[in-house]
Amino acid sequence: MNGLIERDGELKRVEEVLTAALAGRGVTLLVEGAAGIGKTVLLAAARDLAASRGVRVLSATGAELEREYAFGIVRQLLEPVLRRADPQQRAELFEGAAALAEPVLMERTEGTGGTLGSSLHGLYWACANLADRGPLLLTVDDVHWADDASLRFIAYLARRTVDLPVLLLLAARPINSAGSGLTAGTLAGLRLETLKLNVLSTNAVGELVRERLSSDADDEFCLACAHASGGNPFLLAEALIALRADDVQPVAAEVCRLDTLRADNISSALLVRLARLGPDAARLARAVAVLGPDAMAWHAASLADLEETRAASAIDALLHEGILVSGQPLTVAHPLIRTAIYSDTDSAQRGLAHKRAARLLQASNAPAERLGSHLLNCEPANDQWVVAGLHAAASEALARGAPEPAAALLERALAEPPAAEARSGLLLEAGLALGMANRADRAATVMREALDLTTDPSAQAEIAFSLGALMTMLGRGDEAVAILGPVRSSASRDDPDLSRRLLAGIALADLIAGQPVESWLGRLDQLTSRGTTGETEERVAWATAAFAAAAIADRTAADVAQLAGEAAADPLPVGRQHARDRFLIVNLAGPALAIADHLDPALALLSAGIEAAQRDGNAVEFAYLSVLRSHTALYAGRLLDAETDARIALDTYADHNGEPPLAVAVLIDALVDKGAIDDAQALLTSRQLDGPVPMNMLAAHFFHVARGRLRLRQRRPQDALNDLRTCGDALDAAGYTNPAFAPWRAEAARAHRALGHHDHARRLAGEELERSRQFGAARAIGIALRVAGLVTDDRHLQLEQLRESVVVLETSQAQLERARSQIEYGAALRRTGARREAEEQLRRGLDLAAHCSAQPLVTQARQELLALGIRTRRAQGTGPAALTGGERRVALLAVEGHTNRQIAQALFVTTRAVELHLTNTYRKLRINSRHALAEALAAEGTAGSNGRTSPI
Repeated sequence: MNGLIERDGELKRVEEVLTAALAGRGVTLLVEGAAGIGKTVLLAAARDLAASRGVRVLSATGAELEREYAFGIVRQLLEPVLRRADPQQRAELFEGAAALAEPVLMERTEGTGGTLGSSLHGLYWACANLADRGPLLLTVDDVHWADDASLRFIAYLARRTVDLPVLLLLAARPINSAGSGLTAGTLAGLRLETLKLNVLSTNAVGELVRERLSSDADDEFCLACAHASGGNPFLLAEALIALRADDVQPVAAEVCRLDTLRADNISSALLVRLARLGPDAARLARAVAVLGPDAMAWHAASLADLEETRAASAIDALLHEGILVSGQPLTVAHPLIRTAIYSDTDSAQRGLAHKRAARLLQASNAPAERLGSHLLNCEPANDQWVVAGLHAAASEALARGAPEPAAALLERALAEPPAAEARSGLLLEAGLALGMANRADRAATVMREALDLTTDPSAQAEIAFSLGALMTMLGRGDEAVAILGPVRSSASRDDPDLSRRLLAGIALADLIAGQPVESWLGRLDQLTSRGTTGETEERVAWATAAFAAAAIADRTAADVAQLAGEAAADPLPVGRQHARDRFLIVNLAGPALAIADHLDPALALLSAGIEAAQRDGNAVEFAYLSVLRSHTALYAGRLLDAETDARIALDTYADHNGEPPLAVAVLIDALVDKGAIDDAQALLTSRQLDGPVPMNMLAAHFFHVARGRLRLRQRRPQDALNDLRTCGDALDAAGYTNPAFAPWRAEAARAHRALGHHDHARRLAGEELERSRQFGAARAIGIALRVAGLVTDDRHLQLEQLRESVVVLETSQAQLERARSQIEYGAALRRTGARREAEEQLRRGLDLAAHCSAQPLVTQARQELLALGIRTRRAQGTGPAALTGGERRVALLAVEGHTNRQIAQALFVTTRAVELHLTNTYRKLRINSRHALAEALAAEGTAGSNGRTSPI
């Protein structure tokens, strides 16, 4: 029985998508059905079909006991390629960004692997490199048992198969019974085309009964077989084997014999068959079930305590009975058979068998992770050898960028338990792994226990740093301070440098969490009281001080720029060991420069940080810094750049299980300024961000201001005011009052004006202007002057304030704000009858607004000019201004000489996406080659500008 009865439709669809993949249009297809329904046989038929067409076939199968084996599915797929590759082919496989996949696929790791994000990015490009040689079929059977790291890669690849000549064919049990929440959520979230395999019809069951038992089988007997098996091909096959062994005749009188062969009794029937083969076969079958993918014949024989000849005879008997399939390692014929055999032994005996298996593997020099898969299934027994094995396996998993299995291995080591003196160290490692695996609450609990157990000041400090950073990330800054404070008090007596690091950590935790200024300002003063040495820790301190001063305006913009410049003056620290400090320098000094209105240096620093994240393959850091660069580009009025960075960040977060509201906020801001109000609202709705969003972090105010601006454009001023007061009241109460940092008053004044609350509008505008002048950043002063001019009833004062706004913004790189002020000033001049001066300001504002792609401002300027009797030519949908943000970013990189593949790798997108962007760019610029790009972009002053370095 080949198992493909009544599967013609499914096989035809597989053939269709394989044909599409051969043509370069990749597809991901999910085959779904109950255990035993025929998924494995259909995948095997697909592999045969692909091989007959010259398609390279790579396959893997999930296993129930292998779910904590990091990247186990990925390694099944790709390690055979590595084993067969010569040095040149290996170099081609790991070319470019694919080099980030090496730690995943290396047999041994040295603890220098990257993040999960870098591993996924590298593995995608390794598959892309393979696909360059020819089409690929990747099959993953029993994907519901895939390890978490492999499952994330499957999702990452599935979103991109359309751009590769790849068919990704998955098989799983129904999602609602597929196992873990991650598995079910991932498969459901991908929204894959799904082939649902149905049970066999009564006629098909009758055909099989007559084929396997007797051509004269009674109809009533065949119908009873269909009922007993539920039309499940595997269960039917097992039933027919048992019936033949018991010499049951397929006649109506024997229907009563079928009651014992229903699905819930098949396991018992299988064990009876196994017992008939004798004790040696039973012992060897149990050994294979325990060993799983490690069941080489000699390992199975050793675990079963069988000498070579007896083991060979047992293997032959099991192969003949169809319980095992031939090959090395030995494999149980079906997961249901394996489950029946494995479950036939009590858990304590299985645990001992797994421990013996781990010792056998250690003796054969197997990687620690292979041992770890077995040690996870042992009963805790205070065995320090088990603790050491689990710890080594966790280290290997982390080196491959797989924190989920590492966390499971370390928590199991803690349950063994470890020796008392080793417990705090293991707790810290487990906490860090849990944090990396996005299990923050559990990580905090584990690290708190580590801190309580530790007496060494240096060790206490390291644990406190990690736990404090975690609490800060969770928006629990007060707890971070409570953790770091006592540790610093004890460290200050013995180690001034350590005390200084802890002081910086406390201040930063308070600042990022938005704690009241008085709670941390004194600490920052201590940090900056010493002269700069240029050391990395000193640069982090200066960056922290610069950002803090930018948020609370206790220093002038010039002072903030100087502090941030000191932090950013030297090249950024390189290497993953300096990733945290590098990120802090960029994350704090970059925005500080932007708030101080030093926009080009801010963009350059953020671009350098993004380059470093790309080199390390750290996709989450890349996304976060892209958000910050988007926000800075908004300050500069570069709306297309801002939109591009924001969209890339959101796409990247989607692949890594996170999407902070800040990333949504910067895209909303860009869309509002471009006039895409419906798109901005759709973004909010799709992210379920129409309701309350807590102000639990300092950066949360960005979202409230962005949504408030959107509500104003939607003519919902009261809703806008609610958002703006939510963040404004919280910021004011805590002391974060700088308008250059959070311009909520200016937007709230506009909302009050729309509601007819003119006194409130003037009061807020006056506060905004006074505070902006005190800080001294030209952009903030210009905005405050413009808003003050718009809400005053004094026409003379209005003209003076709008005129001054234009003059001040002439000294700033904030082109969009200058355009706003020029258009508002021109409109005010028109209303006074000053036609010539009005036309000059309106034309200048129109040109700048068009350059920034700010369509609402363009429309406003044209309407004002039309009121003067002046008609202007409307922009066409061609030329550099017509490019989208994504098209512009790709075009700029192409001008710098980067290949499509290099651009795709740098921007964490696919090569096909780059090709589409370039095709659209050529059409809009009316060119037909890459060589003409530089000249076409230079016509708008785009190429080589923007204050950025290349992101590659």
